[in-house]
Amino acid sequence: MRNILSLDSNDLKWLEDKFERYQQLDREIAIRKEELKIREDDQNIGGGKSNVVGNPIESQVIREQSDPFIVQREAWKRGIDKTLRQQNDDVKAMITDKYWGENSYMDWTALGKLHCCSQSKIYRIRYKFLEDFAKNIGYI
Repeated sequence: MRNILSLDSNDLKWLEDKFERYQQLDREIAIRKEELKIREDDQNIGGGKSNVVGNPIESQVIREQSDPFIVQREAWKRGIDKTLRQQNDDVKAMITDKYWGENSYMDWTALGKLHCCSQSKIYRIRYKFLEDFAKNIGYI
């Protein structure tokens, strides 16, 4: 019987994508914050008073902290950081090498040979840290 909390290949691809985009997440968050600063035209001509806070800085902070796009990317960043802290030095070196290092072009089998791991061991390591990441972000 299949474990309901196990990750399939689509889940693993989705989780790996977050690791690959880790260095871009700050940029995505910054762009979204700038987008939120743009004021929309008021279409409420002749309408009543709004109940929005009058302080523009406070309303900007509220918009940023309640924006699902920003909240999700910040959760991914925290999850990746926590996952890296949970790994031992060897696994951390493999992850860094695979996603952000000079050997990021390699597939997992080639990376395993480089780090003196068998194919089955490197894939077990990959599954384990992606499972840890999924738990850290609440995916499973």
